[in-house]
Amino acid sequence: MAIKAKPELSNDNILNDILAHTTKSKLDQFIREYAHDNDDFQAFFMEKFSPKPKSDSRMKPSEDYVETIQKAFIKSGIKSYSRYGNRIEDFGFDAGTVSEKLEHLLEKAHYFIRHDNREEAICIAQKLIETIPDYWDEGFDYECLVPEVYDRAIDLLEEMLNEKLSNDQVESIFSWYEKVIEDKKHEYVGQNTSLEVFEKYFASDAVGGFDRVLRIINRRIANAGDYEQERAVLEKIYLLVENDREEDADQTIGEFLFYPEVRKIKLKRMLEENRYDQAIELLQEGIVIARKKKETGIESEWLQKLLFVYKQLNNSKKVLEITKKLFVQGTEQRTCYQSIKKITPKAEWHEMLSWILQNLSERGFYSSIELKADIFIEHQMWDDLWQLCLRRGIEFLRQYEKHLRPRYEKEILTVYLKYVQQQASITDKKAYIIVANMLNRMKSFDGGPALVGQLVNQYRQIYKRRIYMMKELDSIKL
Repeated sequence: MAIKAKPELSNDNILNDILAHTTKSKLDQFIREYAHDNDDFQAFFMEKFSPKPKSDSRMKPSEDYVETIQKAFIKSGIKSYSRYGNRIEDFGFDAGTVSEKLEHLLEKAHYFIRHDNREEAICIAQKLIETIPDYWDEGFDYECLVPEVYDRAIDLLEEMLNEKLSNDQVESIFSWYEKVIEDKKHEYVGQNTSLEVFEKYFASDAVGGFDRVLRIINRRIANAGDYEQERAVLEKIYLLVENDREEDADQTIGEFLFYPEVRKIKLKRMLEENRYDQAIELLQEGIVIARKKKETGIESEWLQKLLFVYKQLNNSKKVLEITKKLFVQGTEQRTCYQSIKKITPKAEWHEMLSWILQNLSERGFYSSIELKADIFIEHQMWDDLWQLCLRRGIEFLRQYEKHLRPRYEKEILTVYLKYVQQQASITDKKAYIIVANMLNRMKSFDGGPALVGQLVNQYRQIYKRRIYMMKELDSIKL
């Protein structure tokens, strides 16, 4: 049977066939070598593939970036198979894969910036910011890898705004911003930044920027919850001050004085102008509000600032009064104690010391209990220290052993013995280590070596099947 002659391939078909079977690395090498020796080819290649902006680049991006971002999420979907493998269901996304693909877009944006094509870089950043919230779900991204890309897209736009873009470019970004900022999908995506960072650039660089940004902030204030509203109010105050609208800023401060951060702004101004009486009144109002809201942290902060004011006025009576309030609240009690001690007359110290000890709760912070113990040591109240250590347990007793041992050596050894017996009854490696450490500690007591030797022999008999306990007992040198 005769073999049919194959039809001749056209040059186009041959080229396509060669390209289909030639690796990218070989093509890269050919282009570099050929362009190096052929100036005309190099010029043509650069003209054809240069990322520099073309005359119509603003009209149409070089790529459909929204589709690229969508595919990054969809194609990374986690697959769920049925028991018999005959049904596949996609759900969620793989955050690591998605973030890696989106980072390529960010690198592409930097590539365009390096070649002065900021329009394309702006487009990439905007599409990342617009599209990521539509597909991201924190349930599939506990490490927030994708929001990092979102943040970096914001950072990239901010960097470009900071480099002083053209008026048209700033206006284009601002118009885009006025639309996207109204969409609540952006509220909880950013981790370390937010879209609002752009506003300071628009206020100064865009046509009518100040009034337009002010309208945006006012809408945010009107529609936000308490936390977001306080942030928005602060942004408004800073915007007004930066644009020499002091009267409007003062009015805003007065309107939202119930927010602590706003009150701090007014307080700062009063202190700078030495208006101490007004500052005291402002702080006292803040304390009343904080108490009603049961915000003890804010109340303590206002009390500390009030203390500062009275110190400036050398009002010892008020300084002592407020320091005692802070002490009772548990705010920097050691510092408060030293201050009270310094202020209180010697003739009144005994009574004050009783008050201090009564207000040092043993149920509060560990630092309060340590302060109480240190006060007992300072005033040589050894019986009180001993009773406190018994109430607090073995670790606390060990901490203050050196202070009590000269007076309670026999009693301490008895407590340690009881503790060792308790730990020895526990079947646990950590308990064995504790037993050995405590026995070594007990050897230094009067009568300790004999007691420890007796206990070691006893444990070797009673617990001889506990291999790890025997190893720990071997570490005790008798």
